[in-house]
Amino acid sequence: MWLVLCDAEDRAAHWAAAGLRERGLDPLEVVDAGTLTRTERSAHRIEEERGQGRDRTAPDPSSGAAVEGDRADFELTLPDGRGLASDDVHGVVNRLTFAPLHHLRFASYADTVYAMAEWDALVLSWLQCLAPVTVNRPSPLGLSGTLRSPAEWTLLAAAAGLAVSPLRLTDTPDDPPTDRPPSTRTLVVLGDEVYRVHGGDALGDLSPACIRLARSAGADLLGIHLEPDAHARHGARFAGATLLPDLRIAGAPVLDGLYAYLARLPARSR
Repeated sequence: MWLVLCDAEDRAAHWAAAGLRERGLDPLEVVDAGTLTRTERSAHRIEEERGQGRDRTAPDPSSGAAVEGDRADFELTLPDGRGLASDDVHGVVNRLTFAPLHHLRFASYADTVYAMAEWDALVLSWLQCLAPVTVNRPSPLGLSGTLRSPAEWTLLAAAAGLAVSPLRLTDTPDDPPTDRPPSTRTLVVLGDEVYRVHGGDALGDLSPACIRLARSAGADLLGIHLEPDAHARHGARFAGATLLPDLRIAGAPVLDGLYAYLARLPARSR
């Protein structure tokens, strides 16, 4: 089984799933975050084979992987009757952002916040079972990878060799912009490959720096926004990054690359 995990309104994820099915990934299931939190039955096991006495109720956050000698798995029954077992999963495209609990009602805001944190922790632990075969592995700071502020992304981009703009910091930070200028170009990094809008500017000299940025962020799949700037190195300046790039901008080539990437993932240890 292959999985695409996403939010319910993630059209790019559904587009990618359809393209991957056409290329031969079968069976492939799309499971949205709301479906996971409505699971009718779940079994989650974490077995410690060595090092007795340590608390192994959660993955080691420093390594991003299960401790050697430990084994974890899960089995879920989804609301529509589908079964999902971690041992049956060959590869995952992970685009989850949070575990929604809109279907539940709590007595107070504090109870709501507590329940959301507990559900995020449970989903994170499920995802950790699949981490070795996952595109964009979970992190203690984000279900599909570490969530970063604009300042953190800017620092990583500069270290990777991309030109950056001065960033103004205040004690009341604004939300990252959702609407970008028409001149913005987005590159999609997948492993060691960089994809761009078909017919768009080449921006080829930026590929090595973009790959370095994705690696430093621990992301298999990363969207990098660039603003044309004739005075900047390679003619563009870093304008943001996302762990949830709109794959549709790169068309069929990125689907071909994603199919090949998933097919090359190592078999998960049993």
